[in-house]
This record gives sequence, C-alpha cells and structure tokens, in this order.
Amino acid sequence: MARLLVLGAGPAQLGVLAAARARDLTVVAADRDPSAPGFRYADRRAIVSIEDEPAIERLARAEEVDGVVAPGTDHAVALAARIASRLGVPHPVTPAVATLAVSRLKQRERLAAAGIPQPRSVVCRSLEEVTRAADGLGFPVVVEAPNRAGERGVGLVRDRGALAAAAADALAESRGEYCLVEELVGGDIVTVNAFSLDGRFVPLTVTDREQPPPPAFGVPLAHRWPAELVPADVGAAVETAAAAADALGVERGRAPARGPLCAPGPLAALLSARG
Repeated sequence: MARLLVLGAGPAQLGVLAAARARDLTVVAADRDPSAPGFRYADRRAIVSIEDEPAIERLARAEEVDGVVAPGTDHAVALAARIASRLGVPHPVTPAVATLAVSRLKQRERLAAAGIPQPRSVVCRSLEEVTRAADGLGFPVVVEAPNRAGERGVGLVRDRGALAAAAADALAESRGEYCLVEELVGGDIVTVNAFSLDGRFVPLTVTDREQPPPPAFGVPLAHRWPAELVPADVGAAVETAAAAADALGVERGRAPARGPLCAPGPLAALLSARG
C-alpha cells in the first residue's frame, strides 16, 4: 500500500487527509500540535514541526513514504519539494519552483523580469530604509515580511507615525534580515484559484475578497463566488494569473504567486498560494 506523508494536520489539511484515507493510502501526518484535528485520518502520527526540515526528512525516510505533500500551507511547500527530490518520490513542483512559491521577493523579481504588472516594491533592512521607501512610494504603503505564511508580518501603514511598529513586526517575522515596502494597489481585489496540468493553466474560480474593517489588513474574511465582475474583467484576471504562473515556471500543481498582481483596468488579481 502506498504511503503518503502529509505535512500539517490542522483544519487546512482536513480535506486532503480525508481524501487520502478514502483512497486506502497509508497516511503519515506530521504536526507539532498533538491535538491537531487531522490526526484522526492518519495511520501514523508524528508530533513534529513541519518547518523542521531535518526532522521531516528523517521521518520520511523512516516511514519509507512514496510521496510528500504540503497542502493548505505556504511555508512547507519548498521543504516538501526538497525532501521529495532527495528521496526520489513524486511532488507536483520542483524545488526551484517551490522556492519561488514561498518568497514574495523572489516572485517579485521573476515577475518583473517577465514584465508582469505588479505593485512597486522596495527591499529594506532598516527603519531608515523603510522610511525612505515609504516616502518614495507614497502613503499608504504595505510593509511585510517576504517569506511568511498567513499574512504574518504584513501591515498597512497610512502615515509615518505607524512605520516603526510595522517595520519592527515585519523584520521580526522575516526569515531574513529584510522586509518589503510596497505600494498599495487600489481597485477591486479578486482571487484566481487555479492549477496547472502539464503546463496548461486551468482556472477553477474567480472570487471577490471580503476584506475585514480597519485596522485589520491582509487575510480576507471570506471569498465570495462568483466574483461580481463583468466577463472582460474576469478574463483579465485569469490572463494575468496565467502569465504569472508561466513566468514562475509552474507546470504542475497549484499556482503559487502570493500577489497582488495588477490586471488591466481597476482590478488587482491574486493567485492562490495554498498548494
């Protein structure tokens, strides 16, 4: 019986874990939370952080797994791809593509090289650099950690007085020594959920993002389907997302860009990052 290692056993992984169990796979689930709800679908449980790459690799080798997957999470995607590559087991994306999937900075660089429209972004390593970047871009700006999941370390800054706190939060959450200061793109915000199959971009849904009231910022309260857009704007969002996925080298699996991107007209499109 094939053995699948699933990284994460929280609410975001329940669907994959249940589906794997229904397919008569031997399910090995890893999560640092002993009470994670997804463990009920697992044949084997490992209480370990899914960010601990050496521990996860030891687990995968000990369990002699036939596949590794990191569903419903950003930061474990690259780890899963690297381990799968070293073990010679299947994974939807290569380590190189997975690394792009979990880094806003690397995505920005690749999309810029491909001419994909997106917000202006500045790499900053100090409050002085953050202040200079914000003044240059014009308030309000977004200050964010470039490599954290779930919009951790992301803040909307409306004036200079709030810059220090936002920069400190972003730098503390960052896995590097820098943060990003980006212009705030106006217009309607939609999410394009899609996957790629043998290089073919397949859109699934285009949804409106229900934003929380200020001061909250980042994670939406809900995704509303279908999006309240005219067909031309739906097409523009899908085309922008497809171009971004192609630029990032995605040939199989979920589209990894963590947006926002700028579609033509007053529309900002984001790609789903949960793969």
